[in-house]
Amino acid sequence: MAAIKKGLKVQIEFESGFGKKSRIDCYILDYEDDRIELMYPASKEEFIPYLSEGTELKAFIYTFAGIQVLDSIVLNSPLEDFTIEYHEDTQIIQRRRYLRVPLIAELFIALPEGNKKSETLDISGGGIRFAFGQTLENQKVYNGSLRLEKYDSLIFFTGIVSKKSFFKPDEYVIEFTEIDEKNREKIIQKCVEVDRMNNKKV
Repeated sequence: MAAIKKGLKVQIEFESGFGKKSRIDCYILDYEDDRIELMYPASKEEFIPYLSEGTELKAFIYTFAGIQVLDSIVLNSPLEDFTIEYHEDTQIIQRRRYLRVPLIAELFIALPEGNKKSETLDISGGGIRFAFGQTLENQKVYNGSLRLEKYDSLIFFTGIVSKKSFFKPDEYVIEFTEIDEKNREKIIQKCVEVDRMNNKKV
């Protein structure tokens, strides 16, 4: 199945009694043409009775293309090798939804007087939120670059700045309008790694 990879985050949504819906974050262990084996979190044992064989659920898969939504059923419960089955024709791609995680990364914004350094606050495959010591014009296009790790190569991008009313005075968001897709994949993979580490701490 295109875009599916081992290790990607999958958020499952299911009925958990009295009309209530619950969501749990899992990760892909293995996959075939019509089924996905998931790593189920040990901290969510209380929901296992709601995930018996034949249970219908939605699977939100955080792929490199965005979030892919699949109508699925449980083949094997989390008490066994947790596996869900889906139908290929139920896929919906939401290309502008990306996994966003808190991450401090080195950032440079190109201004007329030169590149100004700052740091990201959080990051996704679609853009970044960051603090900046100078005023940036809302809805204006800026060029910039960021470094995910200390010794990584710079990732160059072009994006539109947004300033939200509820942000702190020095906070901004840039939505990427131009970025190399290989570099976008690097960002998304980093987001998956950070999200996975954060979930292990819970």
